[in-house]
Amino acid sequence: MESIIITVITSITSIIVTLITAGYFKKWLDEKYQSHSKRKLMNQINKDELIHLTVEEIKNEYEADRVYLIQFHNGGTFYTNSPMQKASVTYERTSDGLEPLSNNMVNFFVSHYTSLIKSTIENKFFYTNIEKIEDITTKALLRKPSTQASASIPIYDRGSSKFGSPNGNLIGILVIDWVFSDVPKGFVKSSASTIASGCCFTEEFKEHLLQNGESVANLIKQNQ
Repeated sequence: MESIIITVITSITSIIVTLITAGYFKKWLDEKYQSHSKRKLMNQINKDELIHLTVEEIKNEYEADRVYLIQFHNGGTFYTNSPMQKASVTYERTSDGLEPLSNNMVNFFVSHYTSLIKSTIENKFFYTNIEKIEDITTKALLRKPSTQASASIPIYDRGSSKFGSPNGNLIGILVIDWVFSDVPKGFVKSSASTIASGCCFTEEFKEHLLQNGESVANLIKQNQ
């Protein structure tokens, strides 16, 4: 009888110890997860701030009124199971008084702005006067926020050896807009005929902008 009682007591004690240990272990796991989540979030915030600062520096360097980054991402699937190709403005810096485009340009279909994206990929989207843009949709997109001049470059997940020679996958586009500011004269070709065409930034401007784009791309890669 005594041995039975001892066995019962031992079993109960073992169960209690197991429950207590499990409780402490769960608490430890929860605290560890929360700590990891907080650390991960803070790391993400720090990296995001660095990208925002870089975008701000680009805006100041070119005396622009808006600089923003459009990134491509998955957007679900259609009934046919074909993927939806979408994009969003993920980082943006504007001059005082301008409404951020990122408030509205979220999860939009890539097919809405194929001309803008295609011209950017082909390294042709450089307009000192947006009225010279032939595509009506792109022109309307830039007219809405009163953009006067705009330049856009592709962002790749690996650098390029020279302008227009990508060595990686397209992950986004970097756009610079002048709204109520004029494009600095040093960025525009001086020929009267090229100025009249409204699309003539200097090659030095384009090359340097590409370098800025690669800096942004490197930061994005660190963010992934």
